[in-house]
Amino acid sequence: MGSETLIRIEGVSKKFCRSLKKSLWYGVQDLGSEISGRRHKEKDKLRAAEFWAVKDVSFELKRGECLGLIGRNGAGKTTLLRMVNGLIKPDAGKIELRGKVGALIALGAGFNPVLTGRENIHVNAAVLGLSSREIKEKMQEIIDFSELHDFIDSPVQSYSSGMQVRLGFSIAVTISPDILILDEVLAVGDSRFRNKCYTAIGEMKSECATIIVNHNLNHLRQICDYGLVLNPENGKTEKEEISTALAKYSRPSRSEPVFLTHYRDGGGVCEVRLVDSKVEVANQENMRLTF
Repeated sequence: MGSETLIRIEGVSKKFCRSLKKSLWYGVQDLGSEISGRRHKEKDKLRAAEFWAVKDVSFELKRGECLGLIGRNGAGKTTLLRMVNGLIKPDAGKIELRGKVGALIALGAGFNPVLTGRENIHVNAAVLGLSSREIKEKMQEIIDFSELHDFIDSPVQSYSSGMQVRLGFSIAVTISPDILILDEVLAVGDSRFRNKCYTAIGEMKSECATIIVNHNLNHLRQICDYGLVLNPENGKTEKEEISTALAKYSRPSRSEPVFLTHYRDGGGVCEVRLVDSKVEVANQENMRLTF
């Protein structure tokens, strides 16, 4: 059971367009091609103003395995999660999922703001395939985990961002999903509830395949078995041991400065760079550097 593959991603790519006008025109072209039963001939090439948000990502995840998505802002982590969850369609590649998916990708995603928390639990659980009887059985467990007892019958539009995370996470984990997808939303809210969430993830890890986005690398190191460093400019991307992935992501570049700052004293300006763990100073003047 533990070796059952629940997620299989093969050569998945997604591109977006920086220009709204061109994006609409390309959409019409692609839709026309699909209706006529043919794909545009150069689907693997970028058209004017297009860029790769995700490029050639492949990995498999078995029950009991946890994968951390790693990368700078804009590297395509949330885009990949949205494709895995079926919210958007990849331009190339194949995604195969087995089992029930619990996902928390964006604040308020899937919630109707005018419905109460209790009503949104019914709606979300029904969408995830739970019967009315199962929802009734799980209802109090979801409410207890979220700790929203006094607000569960208030409209979700009156909830703070932290309260929305409490409700969304409680639904995602209480339904006992086969696949659990968590974006950076756990960064919102108080530390006590975050710790409660990570404890819950640890307890249910063996029963599902988990994908997590978190900019706290220490959390990824503690929770994840594997890592995937996303950078569409680097081409093909595959999963690695979490320690290897974190080391690759954290390693200073040999050619590009890790940071660039200017030291001003008496009107003078000096470039200070950290390149490959060595400090380089642009001139020979005496100065004091504080890090």
